[in-house]
Amino acid sequence: MGSGLDIRRKRLKVLVDVWGQIIDKGNMTREEVIELLKKEYERNGVEPFRGVAKPQDIYEKDMITLYLVAIYGLNIQSEYSEIIDKIFSLEKSLEQACELLYSEDNPDVAREKIIKMFNKNPDSALLSKIFRVEILKHYFGFIGEDRMSKILRNMLKAFPEEEATVRRLSKFYIAYKVGEAILKGEIKDWTSKEAYKQAIAVELGGIRGIPDDEYIAKILSTIFGAKKEIYSSILRISRGEIAKRGHS
Repeated sequence: MGSGLDIRRKRLKVLVDVWGQIIDKGNMTREEVIELLKKEYERNGVEPFRGVAKPQDIYEKDMITLYLVAIYGLNIQSEYSEIIDKIFSLEKSLEQACELLYSEDNPDVAREKIIKMFNKNPDSALLSKIFRVEILKHYFGFIGEDRMSKILRNMLKAFPEEEATVRRLSKFYIAYKVGEAILKGEIKDWTSKEAYKQAIAVELGGIRGIPDDEYIAKILSTIFGAKKEIYSSILRISRGEIAKRGHS
């Protein structure tokens, strides 16, 4: 997958290096870890995993990634359980909520348990973080199975008032899957890209959130670090956008 693998390795290196410093220092606060993450990403010239937007709290959101690397990448949850419990209590709850949305097919039960877990009705930001857990597991190869479409369907059933949020997450998910397939060589032209995109939309059970080609190009750039030569013949994007991404 070329540059997609390169940027993934760079991100993983940053996260593993940060864990080394957390363990060495031994008594860091959550705020200090977030600041350390920011410093190490900037020092290595790479950004955290993100979508099209660059939110102000991007490094706070990347605490999810740091937590997942500890559990599934480094397997240090037993040895450093005190650090994980102290600094990553939110991320542990986010993963539990994600697992609940996957395994619990009764939307009323899932809704009640998640509200109880966070002591509030989850808003758009919280649901986005819950979904982020799953897409990061997939992106870093911590889970082989793609469970994201089921999680999104169950999320909509449990929290129908957040339909706009689930639609936005579905758009992100479809663009992510299309981008991944382009890099793997599974999609070679515009027609097969459209068919692939529609197939995922059907799998999502009619959740309306279809990305256009310019959105997919942005995801290819920000998440996978893909160069425009890889996708310019597959995606229909303006010459201005192609030129802008020429050095992506």
